[in-house]
Amino acid sequence: FAYGHPWFYDLVTGIGSLPVGGPRRLRGLCAQWLAPRLAPQAAVLDLCCGGGAASAPLLARGFRVTGLDCSRQALERAAHAYPELVTVQGLAEKPPLAPGQFAGVQISLALHEFHRPARLALLAAALGLLQPGGWFVALDLHPTHGLLGWPQQWFVRLFETETAVDFLTSNLSAGLTMTGYGSVAVDTLAGHGLSPVGERPETLSRSGVMTPSSPAPQEQEHPLDAAAADLGSGGATAPEQGAAAYRRRMARRQQVQQQRVQARQREKGLRLVFTGQGKGKTTAGLGLVLRTLGHGERVAVVQFIKGAWTPGEAKALAVFGEQLRWHALGEGFTWNTQDRERDREMVNRAWRQACVYLPDAAIKLVLLDEINVALKLGYMSLEAVLAGLEQRPPLTHVALTGRGAPPALVAAADLVTEMTMVRHPFREQGVKAQAGIEY
Repeated sequence: FAYGHPWFYDLVTGIGSLPVGGPRRLRGLCAQWLAPRLAPQAAVLDLCCGGGAASAPLLARGFRVTGLDCSRQALERAAHAYPELVTVQGLAEKPPLAPGQFAGVQISLALHEFHRPARLALLAAALGLLQPGGWFVALDLHPTHGLLGWPQQWFVRLFETETAVDFLTSNLSAGLTMTGYGSVAVDTLAGHGLSPVGERPETLSRSGVMTPSSPAPQEQEHPLDAAAADLGSGGATAPEQGAAAYRRRMARRQQVQQQRVQARQREKGLRLVFTGQGKGKTTAGLGLVLRTLGHGERVAVVQFIKGAWTPGEAKALAVFGEQLRWHALGEGFTWNTQDRERDREMVNRAWRQACVYLPDAAIKLVLLDEINVALKLGYMSLEAVLAGLEQRPPLTHVALTGRGAPPALVAAADLVTEMTMVRHPFREQGVKAQAGIEY
């Protein structure tokens, strides 16, 4: 009702902004935060700009402002009210803009309108749009407690969407850090109910630029998935005491599962990322290799960093002959090679070999083993890797392994598994690397 009737929306905004001094001051808080941190005439992007109310304070401070919104009607109002504002129509989580062109990015009172996966995609996209050393500032709800907690919850549930209720339980700073930002400042206003969060990318996180073509994660859980979760998997933990009630539940679960499978008949070449501190990343990739070979398909394995020894899996898989192409194009750990330029040369050689296989429709699976480490060490460009992945035929899969996968690679992947180290015999028991386990 509020969105459909501007007078009522403005009334609600006016009441809600009273604790910080009214609508005008509320809409100028991001500009106030960015002004001392950016040079005059700096390029600034206003995400979800709507009618341009939050863009106006940026323009007044002399910034060159671009406003992005998904609503053409809102952009037309913004362009009419502020002719100097450059308007672009598009999704905030997948902006149709070139990377690295803004000194600052702001989003004012709109981040809470996104579901969590889309929110993370938006943060990654904003990071990609920032220049090195640029700033991101988000003004939005902040959970408050005590006497103000109940009015806040009442206000949000009455005048906002369910995503705002969820936003109050999320940790925005943690989401920014996970995406690749470095936390700089979190201020709270209005009895701790409103928070401007200023973030600057860490120096090393610039390798995590997300290209506009990277797909956003699925925003909402499918109803059939929710139904399957509610029905559970049965077994001894099921609540039913009688066999008949248990069979009824499992029959319904079977029906839902069949519907889930029938609803998902699409095929596509997948980007699979295996990362994390725990063991098993290469093992997971080689499991895919073995499975694909078992179906009679051709596979290419390109190993980055590794190559100082012949692993057991290479010997075992040699029985597949020409069906498998294996290239170990590294010379071992950096502390063993001690030659940074030689390492970089070997990484680039491995990437050139990978680029031979990625566009080849005859190759069903390409495993890029330890490529994440090569990216983490700065030996190659993430933009080049993302562009190379786009050259694959529609049904060719690619698996990328190694700890430290850049956030933008994670955002662009179809499947991501993070291996978590709980215990390790080398660290805790002094057990050396053993044949069959480590190599």
